[in-house]
Amino acid sequence: MLDSIRQNSQSWGVKLAFALIVVVFVFWGVGSMNNNSNSAVLATVNDTAIMMPEFKRAYELQMGAIKQRFPGIDESQFKQLKIGQQVMQGLIARTLLLQEAERLGMKVTPVELKTEIASIPLFQNAQGKFDPEVYKQMLAAQGMSAGLFERQFTEDLLAKKVRENAVLSASVSDEEARDAFDYASEKRSMEYIMYSTTDFLKKAAVADADIQAYYDKNIDRYAVPAQVSVKYLAVTPAGLAHTVKVDDAEAEAYYAEHESGFRTEEQADASHILFKLDENASDKEVAAVTAKAEKVLKLARSGKDFGKLAKKYSEGPSAPTGGALGFFGRGQMVKPFEDAVFSMKAGEISEPVRTRFGLHLIKLNSIEPSTVPAFAKVKDQIVTKLAEDKAADKVTATLDVVMEQILSGKSLEDIAKEQDIKLVASPEFSRDQAPIVIGVAKDAAEELFAVPAGTTVDTPLESNGGYIVARVEESKPESSMPLKDVSASIKEQLVAEKAGELAYEAAKGVSEKVLAGDIAGQPKVANTPPVDRQGFIPGVGSADEVVKAVFETGEKKWMGPYKTPSGAVFVRLAKVDKPSEEAWQAAKSDVHKALLERKKQEMEQSFVKSLADKAEIKIKNSEFLNKL
Repeated sequence: MLDSIRQNSQSWGVKLAFALIVVVFVFWGVGSMNNNSNSAVLATVNDTAIMMPEFKRAYELQMGAIKQRFPGIDESQFKQLKIGQQVMQGLIARTLLLQEAERLGMKVTPVELKTEIASIPLFQNAQGKFDPEVYKQMLAAQGMSAGLFERQFTEDLLAKKVRENAVLSASVSDEEARDAFDYASEKRSMEYIMYSTTDFLKKAAVADADIQAYYDKNIDRYAVPAQVSVKYLAVTPAGLAHTVKVDDAEAEAYYAEHESGFRTEEQADASHILFKLDENASDKEVAAVTAKAEKVLKLARSGKDFGKLAKKYSEGPSAPTGGALGFFGRGQMVKPFEDAVFSMKAGEISEPVRTRFGLHLIKLNSIEPSTVPAFAKVKDQIVTKLAEDKAADKVTATLDVVMEQILSGKSLEDIAKEQDIKLVASPEFSRDQAPIVIGVAKDAAEELFAVPAGTTVDTPLESNGGYIVARVEESKPESSMPLKDVSASIKEQLVAEKAGELAYEAAKGVSEKVLAGDIAGQPKVANTPPVDRQGFIPGVGSADEVVKAVFETGEKKWMGPYKTPSGAVFVRLAKVDKPSEEAWQAAKSDVHKALLERKKQEMEQSFVKSLADKAEIKIKNSEFLNKL
């Protein structure tokens, strides 16, 4: 359980380990596990059994970590990750490490254990010192004894010692680090001859039979999920808010107590002109771009329209709108840009500001200071909140009455009138859309798709802090979009594909001539800016094969043709840009650390694999793990 606590005692790991243990039961549940005996053996590693309680604790923590990082993930997506298998692999690795610690005679002394636990902020008081009472309270809140916690934490420290011992020999030389840095930072520019797909579109004929064949082969792409529409009563705090009264005195008292919570942060409205400049640009390149920026700055400060200058000179995405960025607060822009903006006065134009994107000329149009709105402006917001808070106390009682009336045969329309609850009609929605349209989780909404139209579901469905009681109005089974609705898009795709093939065939037809260096009569040679190894080339598109060829060659000769999103292309290396010595010195420490960490991880994985290869490992319940 506690490996993540030890490793991340200064970050989210500690909070996750203790704050989310209970929460994951609420959001996810572990029903399939609860049906298994706590004495169940899930796996054995040599003579050591991995038991259900140990697996459950590790599984719940992993679920909580994923939920924390990806709040929008649903249970079906979660299951696709096969977390059960990953957790089991982690527990097997941990067991192997503990067995190795025993073989090597490694121990954790009481002093070591006490020191490590005392260093965990979660167990410290306001003065940053370990507090035994806080320690006991935190463990008790999670239903864990100090003995159990300390036993598991001791095991984690032992596993840590074994891992550290296994990677003691890890090291990274300057030469190795420099080679890795040069490899990652190197950029290359190229010349290319493009046989564009667009030039062959008119020659790319696609028959109706081709469209039909594509549709039949890819029918799954055109699936329309089952859909329902419902009418429902929202027995929720929001749905019942109109049934309670909030007087002005209550609202004013709330405002007085929470006034600071209504504060709006300082906001700036700015425009900018961007001159692109690589982070690792040479001094010569920096000087050239700076001169260009200062020339435009002079025009701007002489009274020329900043927006028009931005449209003409800016190389950023906001150029078409005159460089306008709209209002933004602190933390929304890169730090140098933000610092400049919030140190300026309205109407002022900055000196060139360097960021990782390049050089910016910034004009501060206006600034709105931090303010607290008057009570009158937020009164409605406060009244709504207080009404919903009060209405939350009525949800259970109101639901009981509604369900009794449902069971007595009353219609939703009659119940809505009697209970003063609005009857809401939903648009059609699929299972995946249920959380957005009616506020019901996908799994909970399943019942709406299992009954015929006209059926009132006799089980209330959890929604937005309360429940909804729904009647299915229309129910449409899963189907496929008709060919007539998608034939145009299919034809467009097939025409583009065929045009791409024609372009490639045309390029192949002249490849012998081009590769020999004779490019007379070919499309115009174009040049690219320096590109890295990521695979995207301006003017060409994503072309991993092209990038690979250009970065592997040392000769300036034509290569190809290659298929790309834009057509068929011949390429030739134009220039190699190696990172500068200054850039290397600035990055040297970080590169060393990253490579050393990666090498340690690789050595640790290899070490654990060697332990596993020599061990007898048996999974006792693969079917159970595969379901998670």
